[in-house]
Amino acid sequence: LVVVAVPKTASLGTVVNLVVLWLVFPVVKAFHEMGHAVATKARGGEVHEMGVMLLVLTPVPYVDSTSANAFRSKWDRALVGAAGMLVETAIAALALFAWVVLEPGLARAICFNVVLIAGVSTLVFNLNPLLRFDGYYILSDLLEIPNLAQRSKRFLTEWSDRTLFKATVRQPMLLAPGERPWLALYQPLSSAYRLVVMVSIALFLANRF
Repeated sequence: LVVVAVPKTASLGTVVNLVVLWLVFPVVKAFHEMGHAVATKARGGEVHEMGVMLLVLTPVPYVDSTSANAFRSKWDRALVGAAGMLVETAIAALALFAWVVLEPGLARAICFNVVLIAGVSTLVFNLNPLLRFDGYYILSDLLEIPNLAQRSKRFLTEWSDRTLFKATVRQPMLLAPGERPWLALYQPLSSAYRLVVMVSIALFLANRF
């Protein structure tokens, strides 16, 4: 018989809660990846591979839904990109309801971590198009600008070479109509947001530990 000592109120920084968080994470993400797979199949695509990989000693589920890239409708491609987040949002809502009604204990701690992973982290990371997760690919599909981050970086590099250093670009990139403002804005905004997230996490960890 193994007895797990769970604090009466879930706290992110406790060792026990970090263990629970580590255990809950792959389960939630498995449902996330299943959402991508089901949406791909529903729109006529194929899913040939699913599995689990280790990322910083943490099991992380994955699914190969690249066949969705061949969908002619950008809305279908965006739906596949959003499916995982929709599943996580539903799970977070159920976990939040359970967290409200449950008594303090292991089950309530699990619900707390499910809300943290499926709710907060989904909004801060997955949904945000400035990070290269689901939100980024949804934005790229809706704008119909493949490789948005790479193209933005190249656009700004060429602009700085021409404007600041008066250099000649031998093979300038070809731009589609209306593409220039997105390429000019994306990389600076993405870099600034990543810096804010990194500093916020560092300050949180410094404050806790």
